[in-house]
Amino acid sequence: MATKERWQLKVSGVVQGVGFRPFVYRLATEELLAGWIGNDTEGVTIELEGSPASLARFNERLGSELPPLARLDSVACSLLPLMHDQHFRIIASQIHGAVATGIPADAATCSDCRRELFDQSDRRFRYPFLNCTHCGPRFTITRRIPYDRPQTSMALFPMCAACRREYEDPLDRRFHAQPIACPVCGPHLWMTDGDGHELACADVIATTARRLLRGEIAAIKGIGGFHLVVDATNAAAVRLLRERKQRFGKPLAVMLPSLDAARALCLLSPIEEQMLCSPAHPIVLCRMRPASCIAPQVAPHLPWLGVFLPYAPLHHLLLAEEGIRALVMTSANLSEEPICIDNDEALARLGAIADFFLLHNRQILERCDDSVVAEVDHAPQLIRRARGYVPLGVPLPVPAPPLLAVGGHLKNVFTLASGAHAYQSQHLGDLESPSALGFFGESLEHLMRTFEIEPQFVVHDMHPGYLSTNWAREFATERGLELIPVQHHHAHLAATIAEHRLSGPTLGLALDGTGYGTDGSLWGGELLLAEMDGSFRRLAHLAPVAMPGGDAAIRAPWRMALAHLLAAGVSLDRAASMAGCSGKEAELAARMIERRVNAPLTSSLGRLFDAVAAILLQRSRVEYEAQAAIELEAAAIDAPLDSASEALVQIIDKPAGQRLLLDPAQLILALLEGRQAGQPLAVLAARFHAEVVSGFTRAAALAGTKSGIAQIVLSGGCLHNRRLAALLRLQLDAAGFSVYLPRLVSPGDGGLSYGQAALAAQILAHRCAR
Repeated sequence: MATKERWQLKVSGVVQGVGFRPFVYRLATEELLAGWIGNDTEGVTIELEGSPASLARFNERLGSELPPLARLDSVACSLLPLMHDQHFRIIASQIHGAVATGIPADAATCSDCRRELFDQSDRRFRYPFLNCTHCGPRFTITRRIPYDRPQTSMALFPMCAACRREYEDPLDRRFHAQPIACPVCGPHLWMTDGDGHELACADVIATTARRLLRGEIAAIKGIGGFHLVVDATNAAAVRLLRERKQRFGKPLAVMLPSLDAARALCLLSPIEEQMLCSPAHPIVLCRMRPASCIAPQVAPHLPWLGVFLPYAPLHHLLLAEEGIRALVMTSANLSEEPICIDNDEALARLGAIADFFLLHNRQILERCDDSVVAEVDHAPQLIRRARGYVPLGVPLPVPAPPLLAVGGHLKNVFTLASGAHAYQSQHLGDLESPSALGFFGESLEHLMRTFEIEPQFVVHDMHPGYLSTNWAREFATERGLELIPVQHHHAHLAATIAEHRLSGPTLGLALDGTGYGTDGSLWGGELLLAEMDGSFRRLAHLAPVAMPGGDAAIRAPWRMALAHLLAAGVSLDRAASMAGCSGKEAELAARMIERRVNAPLTSSLGRLFDAVAAILLQRSRVEYEAQAAIELEAAAIDAPLDSASEALVQIIDKPAGQRLLLDPAQLILALLEGRQAGQPLAVLAARFHAEVVSGFTRAAALAGTKSGIAQIVLSGGCLHNRRLAALLRLQLDAAGFSVYLPRLVSPGDGGLSYGQAALAAQILAHRCAR
C-alpha cells in the first residue's frame, strides 16, 4: 500500500473572495487528495492527505495556476498525523485570532461575465450587477474580514434558489462569490429627476444614453461612489458640467467602450494597454492622436487624455448603447469634498449639478475614487492609488508593530501597518475641509475594523501646520500613544528604499512642490543621504528663493517667476513684464521679499517649474494644482529626450563643505533670452528639463564620489513628470548609479505615509535591538 502523508498549509495573501477555495478544491480533486480548506482571519488553512508525489504536485500547481485576482504572500507547511479522510471538502470560515489576511480590491468585469451580460439566453442578460469570483466589488462593500457575504452590504439581499445553487457548488464560477446576484434576488436600478422623483421608463440604460446624447448631465452611482457623466464629444455639455461643478481647466477622465476605441483615440504603448486592461481598470494618462472626437474642453492645453475602460456591468451596458462613443466620467463631488456614495447624500449635494440620477440599492460601504496611472520611464507609475489597488497590502522590509502613519496635507493617504505589510487607504484628497477630515476618520475606522489593527504608534509629518499633524497629536493624546515625527522628504525617499528593500546609506533625490524642512524653510529640490534608522543628511539642494505671498504663490506662478527673476538680477520692471503681472503686483511682492514678510524661503523644484512656466508660457495663474508644471512638460513633449546641457545650473559649494547649492539663475536668464529671441517653446521647455537634470546629476555624482555610495532613489511629486523621470534615469545611469524609482506607491504625497510607516518600523526595530 502506498505511503500517505497529511500536510497542513497556512496560506496568507489575497486568498479570500478571489476563487481561491474552489481553485484548491479542483486541484486537490485532480490530484486525488483528501482533506479540507477553510477561510480564517489569517488567510486560508488547507489540510491535505495523499501520496507524497500528489502532495508535491499540488504544492507546485498551487503557486503556478493561481486565479487571476489571488496573491500568495506566504505558505507555511507542516506535517500532521493521518486522519484518513475520504474526500476533499470546503468548510465554513473560522473567525479567531488577529486578522492577517487581505481583502481583495474591486475588480473589473471579467470576460465570462461580459459574455453573459450580452447573451439573450442567459438569466443575467443585461443585469447591471452580475459578477463572479473573478470580478466585481470587494473592498467597497466589505465591513470586515473574513470576506463572507454576512460581512458585506450584500447581506441585505437573500439569494434566490438559482443563485444559492451556484454559490454552493465548488465547481461553479460563482462558488462563494459574495456579491452574487441576479434580477430575481439582487439590487436594481432606477432613475430620478434632480429633485429625487422617480421617473418611469421601460429601459433606464437606454433612456440614460438618449439623455446624455442630448447634452444632459447624469449622476450615476457606481462601485465606489457616484460619477458625474456627460457625452465627451459634446463641447457644450462639457462646458456646462465645468460651470456647474466649478471645475475649470483641470482635465476630465473619459471612459471608452473598448481597447480598440482607446487605440483609435490615443497612441498606446504595450504597457499602457496592459494597464488599461488590468483587473484594476485604472484611468491611464495616454497621448492623444492629432485628430480626436473628444471635445477640446475635456483636457485643455494638454496632449494627454485620462482614459479608462468600463469596469462595471452598468458601464458596459451604457457604452454599448447606440451613439455613445465616449463619456466624461468624473468624481461626483464639489471642490475639496469627498465623492458621494449614498443616494440621499448625492441628491442633496449634486441636485444643482445633475439633470437626472441613475441610482441603485446596493450600499457602498467605503468611498473609493478611480485610480490614475501613467507609464513613466517604461514602467507603470501610480499617480492616484484607489479603486482596484486598495486595500492590497504593500510589503514592508522590516515587520512593524501596529502603527498608523497619517501622511501629509495634500493628496492625503494614510497607512496602517502591522507585521509584514502596510495597508494604504484609498486616495482621500486634500485635507482642506471638515468633510475631507470626516472622510479621513471614516476610512481609518473602516480599515482599523477590517484588519483589526489598533495602533500603538502614530507617525506624522514634521510640518506643524498640517491638519494631519494636528489630528495625529490629538489622536495620540486621547489614546496615550507615542508620536513619531518624520521629515517630509525623508519619508518620500524611505518609501522607495523600502519598496526596493535597499540596505545601508542611500542617496536620494526628493523633488516636489512643498515640504517642511528641519531649518523651518520649505524644501523640495533635495539631495539627501538617507538612512532607515531615522537619520539623514542634506547634501545638496536648489538655492532658496522667496515665495512671496506664501501659499498664494502656488495659485499664482507669476509670484515665483518674479522671485526667481529678481534673484537672477533682472530689474523689477522687466521681471514684472516677463512674469505676467502688473507693476503694482510686482512692487508689493518685491516689498514682501525685501522685508521677508509672508515670503518664506523655498528650495522647491515644483516652484521652479511654476516660475519657468510663467516666463515661457505666460501661465501666471493656475486653475488646479501643478497646472503650470504639467503644461511645461507638455510643451516639450515632441522635443528629443537627449537635449544637450550647457551646465547652466551652477553648483556652489557652501563654506566648510556643508552642502552644495544648485543655483538656477543663469538658466533663468538663458530661458529669458531664448523667449525674447523667439526660440520655439518646445526647445526652451526641453532645455529647462535637461539643465535641471544635469544640475542634480552633477551634484549626485559629486556626493557619490565623496561618500562611495552608488545607489540612488528618486521620489516626490515632480517624478510624475515623465520627461524629468526618464532624463534622471538616463543621466544617473550614465554617471554609474543604480537608480530606483517608486512603483508600488505614488512618488507624490499619496506615497508619503508608506514611507513614514517603513521608517517608523525600522526606527522601532533598532530601538528594540539596542
